[in-house]
Amino acid sequence: MSRGRAIWLVARRELLERGRSRAFLLSLIVSVAIILAGLFLPSIIGSSPGAQRLGVIGTPPAGVIEAIEATATSAGLTLVVEPVADLATAEDRLRDDSLAAVLAVPPDGSTPALIVRSEPNPLLQQVVAAAFTTPPQISFRELEPADPNRDTSFIFANVGVILLFISIFTFGTWVLTGVVEEKQSRVVEVVLATIEARDLLIGKVLGIGLLGLAQLVLMVGVGLTAGVLAGRFSLPPTTAFAVVNLLVWFVLGYAFYSTALGVLGALASRMEEASNASSPVSFIAMGAYFFSLIVALNDPAGVAARIATFIPPVSPMVVPLRAALGAIEPWEFGLSVILMCVAIWVLFVVGGRVYSGAVLQTGGRMKLRDAWRASGGGSGRGG
Repeated sequence: MSRGRAIWLVARRELLERGRSRAFLLSLIVSVAIILAGLFLPSIIGSSPGAQRLGVIGTPPAGVIEAIEATATSAGLTLVVEPVADLATAEDRLRDDSLAAVLAVPPDGSTPALIVRSEPNPLLQQVVAAAFTTPPQISFRELEPADPNRDTSFIFANVGVILLFISIFTFGTWVLTGVVEEKQSRVVEVVLATIEARDLLIGKVLGIGLLGLAQLVLMVGVGLTAGVLAGRFSLPPTTAFAVVNLLVWFVLGYAFYSTALGVLGALASRMEEASNASSPVSFIAMGAYFFSLIVALNDPAGVAARIATFIPPVSPMVVPLRAALGAIEPWEFGLSVILMCVAIWVLFVVGGRVYSGAVLQTGGRMKLRDAWRASGGGSGRGG
């Protein structure tokens, strides 16, 4: 039997058996239901806007602040009015979103201005304008040019990273548990009588990965369609690239993490041992996830995010986020893909040898060094 056919037979078995399992179907239904609920429920039950903070520079005409607060209350807008020292401070606070808008009142009595960062809150704009019932009226100024795709890009980046992490870790864990289950039941001994140990690992990673890719495509498709129908967002011209980018990095991230988890699973004889053995990989994945949402999302063009772009365990979370926000250079994207592919290849070569030396061993958790020696560097069946 050729290697390609052996790998495909293993992949096909994993794809069909797990795809028909109740656990997979239930998780798929629940995932789609959560996406639909998150998009449609706010429109169905309604939502009130959160508190808005209005900064004030200078001294407004008598009664204006009281009129603004009264109008806001009657309009159902929770508004907090606070003084701001100067225009520079106000602009800084607008940029970090600690203020929704700033009312600037010139000391010479000229026309006041309502300054916003980009897209004004229409209700807040109406509330402030209504307070100036007599001349001088009020003018409006945007601190930054409005980007109609800014909010959508932020949603894509945020939700994309969450979907990536859940998908990569969920299906990577399936590889881990599958390896341990086959080892416990001794099914692996029968399988390795006909195919190479490395081919078994590759086939398992491939089959479960195809299932994960199919689920991710379905969730993204449902999410985008439902989001448009619910009026939550409109699709920018870069949508196709963002989706392809997400899927590419799922494939790369999944290949990396699932291979590592499969190799660590081969070192264990029981599920409890597998959980302990996989802890380092789990911590790395969690660290990459939180780094992307806390650091890279807030400063996608910063030094930390750019460095993380070239670190294979972290790049599957960081690169798609930066790309969705338009904060990555083409050469950075290309180099990160190349480095990730090299890391996956090295992991397959080194991990394949460890897997071959450990997958037939029973009687307790095996050390990496012992598994490496047990394989002898050979490529025979079962190592």
